Amino acid sequence: MALSLYHSATGKQAPHCINVVGLGKAGAQLIDAFLRTGEIEDLLEDPRARFTALAVDIGDGDMRQMQQYAASFRERLESRSIPTDRAQIKTLNLEVPTAEDLMSSVSRIPEYLGREFPRFEWSGADSSPTVNWIAPDTAMPNPDKHYEAQLEVPSTDEHVSRSVAKAIYNRAYYEGDRPAYQALREFASSIDDTGLPCLVFVAFGVGGGTGSGIVVDLARHLTTGALGRRVPVIGVGFLPCSGDPEYRRGASVYTTLNEIDCMLDESKNDKITAIWGDMYKNPFTGGFLALPQEQSWERLFRYTTIKKGVRPEIRRQQALHVTNKFVDDSFARYVVHDYGREIFRVLRPAGFTGAPHETVSFGARNFTIFNVAKLMHPGVEVVPGEPMSKWRSAISDWVGYLPKWMGLKDGFKTDHIEAHTYSARGKWNGTLQKQLEDVLSQYLLPGEDGYLYTTESEFFDALTLYTNVIIPGVAKTDLTAFDEAKKLYDTTPEPNRVALSSSLLELGIVLSEPSEQFEGMMGQALPGAPGWNTRIAALSFYGKDVPRTAVDHTREVMAEVVPTVVPTP
Repeated sequence: MALSLYHSATGKQAPHCINVVGLGKAGAQLIDAFLRTGEIEDLLEDPRARFTALAVDIGDGDMRQMQQYAASFRERLESRSIPTDRAQIKTLNLEVPTAEDLMSSVSRIPEYLGREFPRFEWSGADSSPTVNWIAPDTAMPNPDKHYEAQLEVPSTDEHVSRSVAKAIYNRAYYEGDRPAYQALREFASSIDDTGLPCLVFVAFGVGGGTGSGIVVDLARHLTTGALGRRVPVIGVGFLPCSGDPEYRRGASVYTTLNEIDCMLDESKNDKITAIWGDMYKNPFTGGFLALPQEQSWERLFRYTTIKKGVRPEIRRQQALHVTNKFVDDSFARYVVHDYGREIFRVLRPAGFTGAPHETVSFGARNFTIFNVAKLMHPGVEVVPGEPMSKWRSAISDWVGYLPKWMGLKDGFKTDHIEAHTYSARGKWNGTLQKQLEDVLSQYLLPGEDGYLYTTESEFFDALTLYTNVIIPGVAKTDLTAFDEAKKLYDTTPEPNRVALSSSLLELGIVLSEPSEQFEGMMGQALPGAPGWNTRIAALSFYGKDVPRTAVDHTREVMAEVVPTVVPTP
């Protein structure tokens, strides 16, 4: 018997429908995983359920595989007599204009904003300054893909900077037939037709340019515009690993994390919305998950060891492809687990999917780590038939490596961690479980202030073992990727820093640069822009005043309320 949406007698809630917007290559690959792993069609057996997916990219090369998976997915639905119209899977290929046409589009954005946002003052092109972050000599990307056999070999001319990706997306959202606007409205309409609670995941690569350049605008257009803030929207940012090309783990990681932080941290976000209105409110109403990939890369790169006759760069691409696929599949399986109820529950401690009275926001510590930590892989260090002691010794080594590749700086502490381990029967035991708990406890506050929740599940592959480690209460400054990218950003010539930016460029602001007009504040004005006082202090922006832990933040926020608590005998 189907349950009501929230069954108060048992505490069991109805299934959640999972929906995905995938931006750039990383986002499209995550949609691949949802279509590939096989659990989505189980959810669609419920006549109330729907699955909605939208991939957005510049060029269609990275979306072709997704389209193939979508065709196979529909065939599987038909084989189970599930109506295929319960799934809406679409792609949006953003057209690359000339630099001149893109400059023209960008110059009209103040007009479009004036029509869309009542708080944005615009009285006509003649009286409004022209704000343009696209230069006449800007090189437009070539989205054509290059392959050797079936393996993609990225070329430098296909890379899109964040600022150019933003401009191309906004052109598609505001001009002509408005294909981006229509795609988001169709996405939201499909969700409206769903008879169950919904979750929406917006996935992109934190490094690179396309996904991270588009997400800051698309997320607000989706959440506050098309969906009207009715559905939890969860950001999914894939952190780069050392196997990624340099441009995906460069200075743009720093600016992207800064901009996401200004959405998640309500103290910063309130300053932005106070000036430009609620359309700029944090669009990630369901939270933000940062996915490190380094441990899976380190494990899998050793599997794909360079062999004689194989070019190193091709082998490296193979290793990266396998890493991305493993992380995507593992994350997708977890999201769909128990029909979406599990991920909904996981986000509750951080205050994103709970009732307003249940929790207090963590402020600048609103990032959540979701680390798919691979601990064993076929053919690495041990093979079938060898003694179990050798298997467990290898697994133990990789449990010990968790802190090295967690993506968190030394000294980080939080109040709550979850670890969900997937292992074939007989590979995992109490000794390994105790080791895992000891390793993760270093991130926990001492005593009763720290809580570790773990589960163990049997995995279908006897040669694969991994743990999903979920850590809330993270600030951008806790991430090792942030510090590494900051060093690269500081060595980037100032004229080149605009290309690394996205959020608020349409308002004439380079958010990650200090203001030249308002001392101690962030937000440098673009040439021709009037300049705005964002009221975001540099001290806060750089994370110098971030409370030591999320608990410290909530203690500060609730200090005035605590004396009102009613004592009991």
